[in-house]
Amino acid sequence: MTTKPWSTNSSRGRSIARGAVERFLGLVVMLLVAVPCNTAVAGVAVEVGQTLPPISITQGGQVIIEGTGYSVAPWSGPGNVGLVQVIQYVPGTRRGGDLYDPLTERMRRELEVARYRITAIVNIEVASRFAKPFVRAAVVDKQRAYSLATLVLDEGGTGQIEWDLSQQSAFIVTDTSGKVVDAIFGEPSEIDSARIFQTLKDLLQSKTP
Repeated sequence: MTTKPWSTNSSRGRSIARGAVERFLGLVVMLLVAVPCNTAVAGVAVEVGQTLPPISITQGGQVIIEGTGYSVAPWSGPGNVGLVQVIQYVPGTRRGGDLYDPLTERMRRELEVARYRITAIVNIEVASRFAKPFVRAAVVDKQRAYSLATLVLDEGGTGQIEWDLSQQSAFIVTDTSGKVVDAIFGEPSEIDSARIFQTLKDLLQSKTP
């Protein structure tokens, strides 16, 4: 039987094509292993004993009261203000809005608010589309009621990403140098609240002239 010349060429062509596909798939696997898909959004975890990593919120920002209205301005922080600082980060949900209220109410009653700086950042990104206007309005109302506090609307969830907050919320106390001296992540227990309140109280007493 005479061998057809195109038979060998066809088999060789299929072999070459299969080899090219295998090399391509191998390259894709190597790239996926070498470059993790979440590298671009990896955050820096908040750690007690370490300086609180600064963040910048440009989607939304600090609430500024203007007569009967308000505006927002890009916010970066926490800055070095030479004061003990309390930073709250909460999701813009019904439960998130009340998460640390008992603790902050106790602070308001028992501590001299002018001696520390409090900043509350609300993650608007996690709120439903229907709820977002109401969450914003509630934050503005709180800013009107507590003029010494700084309230920030985080429309893009920047803080949760950059501070690597897997539990979506945090209550952080820093000393005058910006070092984290205590923190609660997620919903606080009574023990957590009592401990961090005492930490804050002790810090303020140590700064008394």
